[in-house]
Amino acid sequence: MKILFPYMARWYSLNWSRYHSLLIALAQRGHEIHVLQPPALQSQETNFVEITPVPVPGLHVHDVQVPNWLWRRRLPFDKLFKKALVSICSVRQARRLAREHGITHVMLYNIPQAPLARLPGVRTVFDYADDYMDMLRHELGRMSNPLIMGFARGLLNYMFRNASLVTTVSHVLAEGNAHTMTVLPNGVSTAKVGTVPATEALSRPGARPVVGFLGSFEYFIDFDLILDAAQGLPEVDFLLVGKGRDYEGVAREVQRRGLKNVELAGGVPHAEVFRHIDRMDICLNIFRKIPVSERACPIKLFEYAAMRKPIVSTRLAELRHVDKGFLYYADSANEAIACVREILADPRSARQRADVAYRCVMASYTWERIAVDFERVAGDSKPMPA
Repeated sequence: MKILFPYMARWYSLNWSRYHSLLIALAQRGHEIHVLQPPALQSQETNFVEITPVPVPGLHVHDVQVPNWLWRRRLPFDKLFKKALVSICSVRQARRLAREHGITHVMLYNIPQAPLARLPGVRTVFDYADDYMDMLRHELGRMSNPLIMGFARGLLNYMFRNASLVTTVSHVLAEGNAHTMTVLPNGVSTAKVGTVPATEALSRPGARPVVGFLGSFEYFIDFDLILDAAQGLPEVDFLLVGKGRDYEGVAREVQRRGLKNVELAGGVPHAEVFRHIDRMDICLNIFRKIPVSERACPIKLFEYAAMRKPIVSTRLAELRHVDKGFLYYADSANEAIACVREILADPRSARQRADVAYRCVMASYTWERIAVDFERVAGDSKPMPA
């Protein structure tokens, strides 16, 4: 396959998405990948905080040509506007790349990419990876209204109808949808896990236990719960790794509460995340109870499990398809505190559950396996007519 992937963020950035893992796995299997990315931008968002590029054979990155004066300008609903601008400006370039490189598939993943849904002679794969309507409602805030949301719903349905293949990250997203979807979950790269010799959780005599979180500092993560748990467990250290729009607010709250047992590591390149997970004895998969979270299939969950760490998680709807009895559940700070104390009091049982999680992930949730599944379903998809 020769896949064109229009991305609405910088490819070599702190934000490591499902698409990085899947497309790199496909490139390593001999497929040709072309990423179309927006221009660089001074922004605190992890999507635009750039890191040193690590080239991958078979994967090529191209910049979209966007009017500089418009790209640099700050506008109302700036994030939504720039996504739409990049997609509109991508159309001509995407058509040219498709011709020049013999592109067989274009992979799309969000509503603003509707202008790219019908490239002539190219199979369109639409990856329905999040509850986009709920995310849009949050981004619009008080400006959200039936007219705008109806228009967005129409664009989303347009993308479903014009896709040769619709994939989705979770069973819950697929449930009740009129369009046929293939579930391709998130996972973990076994190669990256293998670069860090995992330290067995709870195996450091005399050391203070470390409870850790890894991920985006965004509105869908329940940092109030996490900090309340840290406040209730002064004998335990909390390591929070990541960056995002809520980072400064969390940092201020840590300082306001005087939480000496909370360390904010900041954003790190994905190549380093397993080293940070290795420092953790217990890992947190904590979300706010909102639609976008209920339908999520968190990458961090599989990365924690691959490092054989006990996991405390919010009760999310999608997890009923993943959990094989290895998760500890907490929807409140008191429940999280109780889970941490249960794990610390019975480390043998915690290690057994972590081993179950590891075996489950290695059997069903590796990017290497998911790439093979993508090859199978994408190869069966039909190209849209010119």
